[in-house]
Amino acid sequence: MPRFGGPVDTERLPLKSALQNLLTSENENDVLAFFRSRGPRAHIVAPEWVRERVVAAGADADAEGLLASWSQSADEAPEGKSNFFVVTRDAMAEQVITNLLGAHKGARTYGLYHHVFPAILCGMNGTAAGLSVRHITRYALLCIPRSGSRYLAAVLSNRGIGAPKEHIREPLANIITEGKLGFAPAITALERFGQRNGIFGTKLISTFLIKASNRRMAEIEANVRWMVNRGYRFVHLERPLNETVVSSYIAFLMKKWHFFGELDEASRARLDNLVFESGAAWEEYLRFHAEQIVVSSLAAANGIPTIRYSEIESGIDEVVGRICSLIGVDQEKLEAGSARIPLATRFESPTYGRFAEQLEQVLHDERDELQPRLVRKLRAMTSLGVRQAERLIEETLARNTALV
Repeated sequence: MPRFGGPVDTERLPLKSALQNLLTSENENDVLAFFRSRGPRAHIVAPEWVRERVVAAGADADAEGLLASWSQSADEAPEGKSNFFVVTRDAMAEQVITNLLGAHKGARTYGLYHHVFPAILCGMNGTAAGLSVRHITRYALLCIPRSGSRYLAAVLSNRGIGAPKEHIREPLANIITEGKLGFAPAITALERFGQRNGIFGTKLISTFLIKASNRRMAEIEANVRWMVNRGYRFVHLERPLNETVVSSYIAFLMKKWHFFGELDEASRARLDNLVFESGAAWEEYLRFHAEQIVVSSLAAANGIPTIRYSEIESGIDEVVGRICSLIGVDQEKLEAGSARIPLATRFESPTYGRFAEQLEQVLHDERDELQPRLVRKLRAMTSLGVRQAERLIEETLARNTALV
């Protein structure tokens, strides 16, 4: 049997590695279940500790056990297998090993980063073939967190206008950077598995767009420009900054980002009795303000139209119609999808108004510190110099003033 290079690195990886991050994320169970369910015609090349995790995760399940064969290196892969799966430290090493395993006649190879995980993330089986992306319609919702994207994406999905979701978040943002997959290959893989009715929609939330761009403004701009050149039509969602901060802070304290039904008595009581902490709210405000500046800059540089939160609240049908016109689709001809619609809770409790007043007081008390702290926060998330960050803030303020 031919040799296929050296062994996969089987050392236990540090906590922040892309692979360890993936296997401790919200997607962990889906990934482990996928590998556990591989049949006897499959062979998995992976570090031993990954196999141990797969075995341990299924110890209490009703399953016959691991039917696939496993090895820690490609040169131990047996003949006579029809499917090979590769799990390794990063996407570059994965690509080398999948190419080598391709020498097995008649076998198909699947890399965790390039194929299996993007498919699972889009709700597909990890061995799905994927669809052609040559003629699809592409669009993206660009915003800071808590700007109404979850509600809008659910409505768009229900009406068949793609199946938009927040694909780029953890752990994919980490796989793009630390896992060396890259932004463009990640988006391209998602397009293959996440399209519906010939449309691929996604959400670019500032927090994870920044992380997936190595916290460099030049890279953030380049990634959005790449998407524009690829044919993406963008929509910028905008909500008053203080509202987004209060919404995010309350969601963090509740440890629940969305409700999909009426609040039960226990949840309502927790919401009504939340305690405002000035320091935490101030830090959240600075983070959101800096991210808003990044998003506003991207929208201005690329001529991206803006839809305001109030428009989503008061006229969702009109908003959907505008998006359909923008991307050139007739929603009447699309097969409907299915997504849960989140419930707006800010009118369900006086806590939102109370926190809004307390945040205003914090901003008043910290007004002399706002500019220097905002510059530092913006530099930390964009790697800009001091003068570059100051100029970006000034340009955003000038645009906002011109709109008043």
